[in-house]
Amino acid sequence: MAYLLPAYYSHAQSDILESYVQEGLERNLSLKQQDLVYDKAVSALQEAKGLFLPQVSAIANYTLAGGGRTLDFPIGDLFNPVYATLNELTERQQFPTNLENVEEQFLPHNFQESKLRIVQPLFNSGIYFNRRAKQALISVEEAKKQAFRQDVSKDIRVAYFSYLKTVEVGKIYQETAPLLEEILRVNERLVANDKATREVVYAAQHEVSKLAQQQAQALRQQQMAKAYMNFLLNRPLDQLIEVDSSFQPSPMREDLNGLEDLAMQERGELRHLTLAQAANTEAIELHRSAWLPQINAVLDVGFQGYGYNWGKEQDYWLGQVSLQWDLFQGGQRKARVQQAKIDQEILLNQQSQLEQQLRLQVQEAYYKLTEAQSAIEAAKAGLRSAQQAYRLSEKKYRQDQANFLELTDARTRMTQARISLAIASYDLLIQQADLQWAIGR
Repeated sequence: MAYLLPAYYSHAQSDILESYVQEGLERNLSLKQQDLVYDKAVSALQEAKGLFLPQVSAIANYTLAGGGRTLDFPIGDLFNPVYATLNELTERQQFPTNLENVEEQFLPHNFQESKLRIVQPLFNSGIYFNRRAKQALISVEEAKKQAFRQDVSKDIRVAYFSYLKTVEVGKIYQETAPLLEEILRVNERLVANDKATREVVYAAQHEVSKLAQQQAQALRQQQMAKAYMNFLLNRPLDQLIEVDSSFQPSPMREDLNGLEDLAMQERGELRHLTLAQAANTEAIELHRSAWLPQINAVLDVGFQGYGYNWGKEQDYWLGQVSLQWDLFQGGQRKARVQQAKIDQEILLNQQSQLEQQLRLQVQEAYYKLTEAQSAIEAAKAGLRSAQQAYRLSEKKYRQDQANFLELTDARTRMTQARISLAIASYDLLIQQADLQWAIGR
């Protein structure tokens, strides 16, 4: 069975209220924190994209060494006798005969290597799926931010309507004061003319004092509502809140099932879970692809030799293609894939639970709104009856046909009826904001 939404559903339009909502969204500290988390996710994506590009590193080493193992070359022992014999045969001193044996240590001394190393991934499934996972995480953070913005907007609207409610109640009490003053004046005149005894004056004075107490209580509630509104706006708690009581909700009719379907599409919390599942799917593929090999191209260009001599005798280049294939990791890859699949099941269960929760929120807000509409109609009827009863009681009291207690009771009922209508009116706006939040608007 379809239920038509009351005409008061559509969000009340107010430039003042919307400016407060925008101010709250801009100044809210928790939302700023969400923005920072989102910016961090964007930065992580840029990092993931950078893994596709070549990495260029400057590497320099200078080595001093002493001691350690050596390699002996008996050059003098081998060649000096030979050269001496050649000199005798040729009768010339053409060949040196004082060559020394060479002792070369294994550890290089006064050796330097300065180079640029360029590494370009040729095949690496890990960085591919890592980039896709980081891209999905950006959408997840964006959905979280959207859900939080919806919460903040609702809180500001509800707080503003609650503040207007306290203002209206205070205004009713203020408008009631002249009425009580007039009753007091009439009673004093009746006593002066010996048409009433002194207790009616005391009773009227008591009503004036009681109203002053009610006004003080209403003022306290108004100050607290203003402080909470300013708290949501991240402003000084005593800053002035501009009052706008000219809300004119426009009619909008939707059936309950349609509203529930709309919530399934618009609520940021549900979108967040859906995107989280997509991100987790990429994580599963990332872990699955870990068994594939990694292939890189490496190029070294630089100088190498004993001492720093930047000439051609020291420059060199070296290129290679490297492959790394992890054939066995003790079942780690399989375990990581299994963990990611379990995470996916958890997300699916959370989504089902959240869908039920959101539908329940929509139904609760919907029926509360219809109840608020009915309360307004009842409050209007009650105010009309109370006003008519007061006018009759006042007329009878002036004609000495009713006592002061009847007049006071009629006045109290009329004031309470005005307050009930004011409260019902703003409760309707509050319930309207609550339904608007429930469907993700």
